Amino acid sequence: MNDDRKNLICEWLAAEGESRKKAIAEATKTLLKDYTNLYEHFIPIELHRLANTLNSEIISLENMRGDASLVPKQNGFRILVNSNLYTGRYRASIAHEFAHTLFYTNPALDKPRRLFPQSSREEHFCFDIARNILAYEPHLNAIGLNKESDPAIIFAKLTDILLLSRPWAARVMLADHGFATGIGGRWLKIADEWKLSPGSSAATPFLSARKRIKLRNLAKEYLNKPNFQPEGYTIIAVREKMAEGIFVLVIRK
Repeated sequence: MNDDRKNLICEWLAAEGESRKKAIAEATKTLLKDYTNLYEHFIPIELHRLANTLNSEIISLENMRGDASLVPKQNGFRILVNSNLYTGRYRASIAHEFAHTLFYTNPALDKPRRLFPQSSREEHFCFDIARNILAYEPHLNAIGLNKESDPAIIFAKLTDILLLSRPWAARVMLADHGFATGIGGRWLKIADEWKLSPGSSAATPFLSARKRIKLRNLAKEYLNKPNFQPEGYTIIAVREKMAEGIFVLVIRK
């Protein structure tokens, strides 16, 4: 049974392109199987209920080093999470650890053991699974995103109803589901110059490098002149408390 599980996960990790999207969907479905049978109507995903279906418990700790960690225990897992994280990052960190449980032996049989060493490919795969858990496709449809054309409303529903962080909402909107075309990212003012915060950016996959640079320049121009609205584009900006950042979306009309 463990060999079958290991072979399946190896196939998932090796997948590319459309096959990778299918692998992420299959992995997400595996994690949510019992939860959706019981709680699919709960919007957003209720993480403690999901933990119960995955032989897991969530423990919040103050002043924890890092965001979250997965600790195997007899017949299950503990997910330790930093209670000081803001809501979007808190939920993302827990969902990410849920994804890592796939890479262990069946917890119902004994104390879970890793099927193979952790890798950067696993990390990226788990981030994608976590985003699919929190932006569960039936929930996207339930809140009307498949029928919505206003990017500001789409972005607001992803952050306010599904409680996604702004970077993850942008990835769901632009890259995962193509609800809009453009770029998004958190900008910080450093030494009187606006710079993109590492790891916060998202973009529609088919945009060329040249086009992405153009859109980033439009974002920077907006930050220097907030009344600036280029023809053919919609700019959405949300000021953040965190490090005085501003999250900016530049969407092609």
